Amino acid sequence: MSRRTVLESALVLLVTLAVALVPAWDTRAGQFKRLTGSEILAPGAQIQAHASPRNQGTAMEIDVYEWIAASAAAPVPYRCRIILNLTGQRLNLRMIGADGSIFSSCVAPSGGSCDVPTGFATPKSLHQCTVATQGGAPVLPTAHYILAIQRL
Repeated sequence: MSRRTVLESALVLLVTLAVALVPAWDTRAGQFKRLTGSEILAPGAQIQAHASPRNQGTAMEIDVYEWIAASAAAPVPYRCRIILNLTGQRLNLRMIGADGSIFSSCVAPSGGSCDVPTGFATPKSLHQCTVATQGGAPVLPTAHYILAIQRL
């Protein structure tokens, strides 16, 4: 066997292994987004994120939005909001505290909106809002929603 054949065979083997070991990103459920600017929001202001969710099996992938609370001497009031739900399904919205506990939740009907009750966020800590449908409730191919994080 020639040296060139050995090198070509080795290259084919390395490429095959590399492709096999690369994760299939398009098959992973959910989206994770870190929203910036929440820590500098004035009371009453909000930041928004537009999303076009995808299905994983018979339900929407869970979307997770992470944000940081403002620096303050005491817990700061925030809430998560679905401003507009155009997914064709009810959306479950949850606000998660820095310790992983659920502060509050709400359900946005198809074509509607919802605001979770106010949660008092730990200053300078990361918090989350999660968005999902229930099992057996896939979103439309043209699904879209608008989420907001609002400081109160």
